[in-house]
Amino acid sequence: MTGNAEQTRSRVAAAHRTALTLVLAFTMSIVIYAGVGLLILSMRGTSMRAELPYAFYVTAAILAIGSIVIRRAQMQGMKLEVVAGTLGVEGLIKHLLKATILAAAIAEIIGVLALLVAFFGGDRSDVIRLGVVALAVSLYNYPRRLAWQRVVDYFSATNAAAPQSSLGL
Repeated sequence: MTGNAEQTRSRVAAAHRTALTLVLAFTMSIVIYAGVGLLILSMRGTSMRAELPYAFYVTAAILAIGSIVIRRAQMQGMKLEVVAGTLGVEGLIKHLLKATILAAAIAEIIGVLALLVAFFGGDRSDVIRLGVVALAVSLYNYPRRLAWQRVVDYFSATNAAAPQSSLGL
């Protein structure tokens, strides 16, 4: 393995560790939000059921679908090719990291909705449902190092094999 390829692998590993740490931290905070929401509901007791949780469900569904769409759009082959072509391998690694963090942050917002529904008249099942949706979105966005490494290896080989013009095009 050449020094450049080894250096690229170490940069992918470092970016993956960062993404993994952030996604796991977001996941843990989702669990904490849901736990606090359940604790609030158990301390408050029973109250009249409000119709407001349906707005939370719709918002959570839109955010969940949006997170999946954003991740798929950012990880699409053509998008990765454009990023690798314009920003190089380092820019591609940063792009993978940013896309993962963005999608995980959307899952975090759904987790916050699980906590908020406890304050706005939801019940135990509402908090649990929103918490499960947030965890599912978070797990869907879990970064896969092997996939990242394959993408970076492919585009670093492609960029190295592509002839450069004197204009850099």
